[in-house]
Amino acid sequence: MQLSLELKKAIDNNAFTAIATILSNGEIQNHLMWVDYKDDSLLINTEKGRQKTLNIRENNSITLVVFEPSEMYSSWEVRGRVVEIIEDHTANEHIDKLYNRYTKHPYAREDPISWDEAGIKDRELWIIEVDRLNSMIRPQAKSEPE
Repeated sequence: MQLSLELKKAIDNNAFTAIATILSNGEIQNHLMWVDYKDDSLLINTEKGRQKTLNIRENNSITLVVFEPSEMYSSWEVRGRVVEIIEDHTANEHIDKLYNRYTKHPYAREDPISWDEAGIKDRELWIIEVDRLNSMIRPQAKSEPE
């Protein structure tokens, strides 16, 4: 499914997202996170070994609500699946990109300290394929409620 230009613009302007994953007992776990995209996939970057990383390996379904930074009542609900988990240096490099976008410096260290020198726990990058996208742009919602 194609991501809207408005959604991509919101993400480029440091939108936050609330993600929901499913625990092994069926309960839903939520987290507020940074979000990114590549083409028409959403990207979530998280530390390895977190509960949400275990959840997504048991059930790859995920729901995100991305909030427009300048208008918190405008948002997008995204339902999809984590179709790939990248666990190599690419995930670490990606968090540096995200951290720079949101905070203007590298993740958990200052330049020129390297990732290895800082002793930071490795990251993983989730590639999310979008199955459904509900736009809730105010004052007029662009999609019909369920």
